[in-house]
Amino acid sequence: MFKKKFSSSVEDYLEAIYFIEKERGDVRTSDIASFLKHRPPSVTEMLDKLSKKGFIKHEKYGKVSLTPQGMRVAEEVASRHKTLISFLELLGVDRETAEIDACKMEHVLNRRTMSRLRKLVEFVQTAPEEPEWLKHYRHFIKTGEHVECKKRV
Repeated sequence: MFKKKFSSSVEDYLEAIYFIEKERGDVRTSDIASFLKHRPPSVTEMLDKLSKKGFIKHEKYGKVSLTPQGMRVAEEVASRHKTLISFLELLGVDRETAEIDACKMEHVLNRRTMSRLRKLVEFVQTAPEEPEWLKHYRHFIKTGEHVECKKRV
């Protein structure tokens, strides 16, 4: 985890470069503009800032690539994003909404909160079978009714 907090804009750009690079290999300004739905001049301006901060290497009118520092930040943001999508889907949120909400949430949650969410998602995903409480929750979402539970003795 990073102690230094970066702006959501910096994180979004680094994450976009990371995803495009994983998917296609080469990354160009137009790819980033399309991915983020920004105008190319705005992207070029941000790429200059990211380059000066040491997050990316950018050839004018050429390829964009993450530096090791940029890669570390991008991987952390992508990890938060993935965890949040998984968490929201556990709650019964549809994938499209989970994607949109995760993009917003990944920038604002405290790192301790994020750590707990990671642990919860990991706990549920690695359980030998779906936890009983999660089955009850899914039933509650559909019906608004609590499942009758066995009393503990």
